[in-house]
Amino acid sequence: MATCKSSSQTGRDSWQSRKSLSKCLRHSLENRMFSDVTFKVGREQKSVQAHRLIVSIRSGVFEAMFYGPLAEQDEIVIPEVEHDIFEQFLRYLYTDDVTMDGASVMGLLYVSKKYNVKTLEQKCLAYLSSSMTADNACVILEQAHVFDEQELKEKALTFILENGDAALKSSGVIDLCHECLVKIIQAEELVADEQSVFVAVLAWSESACRKQNKDVTHENRRQVVGEAIKHVRFPIFDQKYFVKNVVPTNMLTDTEKLKILAHCVCPDENVSPFNAKKRTGIIRQEKITIQRFAARLFDFGCSCSSDEDHGIMFSVNQDASLLGFQLYGPKHRTTVNYDVRAFITDPTRDDVIEGSSVTKSVSVTAGTTTYDVQFPRPLKLRKDKKYILIVNIDGPGSHCGWSGRSTVQNGSFVCSFFTCQKSKHSNKPIGYTDVNQGQIPGLMFLV
Repeated sequence: MATCKSSSQTGRDSWQSRKSLSKCLRHSLENRMFSDVTFKVGREQKSVQAHRLIVSIRSGVFEAMFYGPLAEQDEIVIPEVEHDIFEQFLRYLYTDDVTMDGASVMGLLYVSKKYNVKTLEQKCLAYLSSSMTADNACVILEQAHVFDEQELKEKALTFILENGDAALKSSGVIDLCHECLVKIIQAEELVADEQSVFVAVLAWSESACRKQNKDVTHENRRQVVGEAIKHVRFPIFDQKYFVKNVVPTNMLTDTEKLKILAHCVCPDENVSPFNAKKRTGIIRQEKITIQRFAARLFDFGCSCSSDEDHGIMFSVNQDASLLGFQLYGPKHRTTVNYDVRAFITDPTRDDVIEGSSVTKSVSVTAGTTTYDVQFPRPLKLRKDKKYILIVNIDGPGSHCGWSGRSTVQNGSFVCSFFTCQKSKHSNKPIGYTDVNQGQIPGLMFLV
């Protein structure tokens, strides 16, 4: 074990003299001072030294392990926890300090549950709940299911249903268990194109075959999916898509194919057990376009140069989805082309919102006052949270908005505008950023 010379031997202040308790504990952990137990962690069983007393004070599991009637030896093997995760876990036990991210939170959640450290467990659950995106929601749902965290599970499922198309295209879909997959695809309120549901089920079936060491055949795909295939609403598919993309997979029996095709030709034909109605989640939202400006200038226009960005900060008074935005057309009555690049950032973290980047070449016909630019998919917006839309437009000068409004109301829906802040993701000057004037005349929402 490591040793330490006393201050009287060195003639200097001791290493402890100017440190707080947590800093002393961290120092002793990082420098392996006075340690009396070794953990062998991860697949490579790397050594991590620690102190029985300190870890036992923080964890009842460690207390029983080191001071109970069946106390273990000086070396503890933990192969299922990776070395860096266990070191972060120990640092938390010693200092109450932890820095987690998407790569570490699941490992920290596992080890906090394994050793019954409730405070760290709650931090992990809070992080997962607050950092949910379309890319990780399926992973969070599955882990919440494994750990029996019902509240987190329900939140993740709700998020997936509300962001169906994006969530079903995420890599996490194939790691869902059968039960969680069924909860998603059977939901009436799932907001997704039915073709996205089918593609997700197809990808899941291939992954499930591999996990079960089965050949990826039509028969095995259908066998692992089982009765869940009947939650895909094939009767509402475009007939051409069904024939060209569904039939060749042989995920359906010949009898099922004929029944669905018969229903397409004669809608009064019984298609049970398949559902022939659109999901309610798709039809409950209304499209609203919020106009920022009360007037438009003809003589003084906006520059549409690739050397300059346009931007506006905004928030909404209720959860909604942003479909896209409007831009002003050219000042002159000619048909012109614009190259448009845009993204949305979170000003609290200055991060680009996942799925918000769009690049388009747009041909604007003569006399067009405004034109629409849509994102690849609707972006979920949270109530009262601020967002920054940054747009770069390359083309002829455009009209310019004037007499901008700080709040615009449509029924109960209110959108507020604020002067745009500089973003680190915009490497060009941002022009026309205040509420009163500029480009970006409208925002298009689903509410």
